[in-house]
Amino acid sequence: MCDNEGTPLLVQRLVMPVLIEGTCTLGGGFLRRACGATPVGQCVYCGAPFCEKHGELGPEYHEVCAKQACQTKFSDVRDHRRWVELHTAPNGFSMCAEDSCSERMQHLCQRCNLRFCEAHLKAGSVVEQRYDPPRKITLIMCAHCTARRKIWD
Repeated sequence: MCDNEGTPLLVQRLVMPVLIEGTCTLGGGFLRRACGATPVGQCVYCGAPFCEKHGELGPEYHEVCAKQACQTKFSDVRDHRRWVELHTAPNGFSMCAEDSCSERMQHLCQRCNLRFCEAHLKAGSVVEQRYDPPRKITLIMCAHCTARRKIWD
């Protein structure tokens, strides 16, 4: 952001305080107490409050604790976004998004929303957490999204 003369303006970001109940629940283990420090964030995946030592604060309140399962999901989301960016171009030419495939796109992967030929899609069961209680549904997915289900189900 610049003023009329092209000089950069300093922009102050407002930080909204977020109330988090409890204390840090990480850092404990077998017969050891949890950390108990004042939390700075709440994990978007498991909901656990965590302190500065036991998690990371990302942009737009994307807060992730240090638990292995949550860190794996966080890493998977970053990798998946990169993968989708790299595989979007073939769809612009009506081609299958799979690497080295020269077939025309026919169907949509219901997870990444890229289009693939029939050979690179298959039906798979997914536990859908949006429903109460969670239930299994069948989706058409590419091999990349099928492989990711191990982390998320």
